[in-house]
Amino acid sequence: MSSSTHLLETLNHCLAQAMERGIGKNGLTFPISCEEFQDPSCRCFCENLEQIFGQINETYRLAEALANGQLKAEVSRSNIFAMPLKALQSSLRHLTWQTNQVAAGDLSQQVTFLGEFSESFNHMIESLRDKKSLEQRLKTITDVIGEGIYLVDTKGALLFANPEAEKLLGYGIEEMAGKIILHAIHKQVADGTLFAPEETRLLHAIANGQTYNDNDCVFTCKSGRLMPVSLACRPVVTGDSLEGAVLAFHDISEQKKYQESLHKINALLDMQASTDGLTGIYNRAKFSKLLKVEIARAARYGSAMSILMFDIDKFKDVNDTYGHQSGDKVLIEMARAIHHNIRSTEIVARWGGEEFIIIAPGCGLEQGRQLADILRLKVEQTAFSVPRKITVSFGVAVFRADDTEISLTNRADTALYRAKENGRNRVETEDSPADPV
Repeated sequence: MSSSTHLLETLNHCLAQAMERGIGKNGLTFPISCEEFQDPSCRCFCENLEQIFGQINETYRLAEALANGQLKAEVSRSNIFAMPLKALQSSLRHLTWQTNQVAAGDLSQQVTFLGEFSESFNHMIESLRDKKSLEQRLKTITDVIGEGIYLVDTKGALLFANPEAEKLLGYGIEEMAGKIILHAIHKQVADGTLFAPEETRLLHAIANGQTYNDNDCVFTCKSGRLMPVSLACRPVVTGDSLEGAVLAFHDISEQKKYQESLHKINALLDMQASTDGLTGIYNRAKFSKLLKVEIARAARYGSAMSILMFDIDKFKDVNDTYGHQSGDKVLIEMARAIHHNIRSTEIVARWGGEEFIIIAPGCGLEQGRQLADILRLKVEQTAFSVPRKITVSFGVAVFRADDTEISLTNRADTALYRAKENGRNRVETEDSPADPV
């Protein structure tokens, strides 16, 4: 392989890596020693490339320094790649000097060399020229704004309060000046628990010049009332010195009441969407969601689970004889009787009409059959509001590894149908014989 070919291939590989991974902290590394080349033209070409690599690295370091605000970074005069950045560096240095002049009170400065930024900077200078007018405007704003404003020092001692703050909390500036007002500010979590100021981030933010926002603060008013507020804290800095912070707050009592009402409404809507309007137990839609969860759990852990589907025997006769209102009452009493006789881990729902269904986690087929028989006897022994014995028939199916909600409930339904065919008031499982025993 010729020297020039070797040089070009190595250079191409190096540049491809740089394009893919970036220059990195250490910059581009020239991959070849120029001493390797005997041919003068190749060696000269190699040395020129090595210089270009060095200038690129130097330019990259300058760009990083400028991005980090380091305006004193230097590069060699011969670096042609860095020339635009050096021009920018010079402009930024001059701008820094002008900014310092403005900070010292010289409002005659004008920037003419940074395009759109110049317009913004010059507009800012123009806005600052009438300082007394600006201060008066700010005072007027704090007087009429609908927010309470506190100015505090780094320890939280009150320096200034606007009229709205006095109106909201009842404390006048004269009686609170110099006092640590933050003792009256607490943090309230969702369950109503109040935390002292030192347990929140507010004091830390004030002492360290940090921005802080909180919609769960509670102020203790002079009257003793606890007032929920939305609070914003911003640091006040003069030069390099942290002077304190501005606290802006407003009463959100009505908003909190609305949120609580909305939470109650949402909870009620969720309950209505999940429960059967007549019996108060889960409806079929909610049961289907819970069954999917239990199927996934049983499949994941290899645990047993049974489905018990039951139906009130001859329920049509109850409606025809005693009326639909009495029939509805029997359904309510049935749901209550079953719910009171199952474990907290078991789930009962109204499947539709006079049909109900139960999830029994941890129960195999035999355990499911035993549970169904216990519940069947409980129902038989229960005194319902109609003057006749009420009985139920059960169909029991056990979860299989390949089951879906439909396949599992279908087998329970088939077993229930067999219980009805075999005389009612009985339990049939999915593996029961087709004929009565």
